[in-house]
Amino acid sequence: MVFLGCADFVEYPLEKVQVSLQAPIDSLVTTDSIITFWWDTHQDAKFYRIQVVNPNFEKTHQLIADSLVDINQLTLKLKIGDYQWRVRPENYGSSGLFSAQRNIQVKE
Repeated sequence: MVFLGCADFVEYPLEKVQVSLQAPIDSLVTTDSIITFWWDTHQDAKFYRIQVVNPNFEKTHQLIADSLVDINQLTLKLKIGDYQWRVRPENYGSSGLFSAQRNIQVKE
């Protein structure tokens, strides 16, 4: 017989939690079209929602990614243009706060 404690089923609330973005740096200008987005983990997060838009979140022309991943990075191939990205931690019971947006410009 197996006994599990209540803590095995509790999802800790993330409503006030934000993760720090690591790379790429804000206002990156690059000719490399393959970008790896990377952020810190949080002990109570099971997933991370990453959003990437073109050109920015205020005037979005294109949603490039709205992905739920179980690791703290995602690699995308981007076309030439301007982008913003952000991440929030999630678990089965709640979602955290989105990080501040970061800007990327992919040039020829």
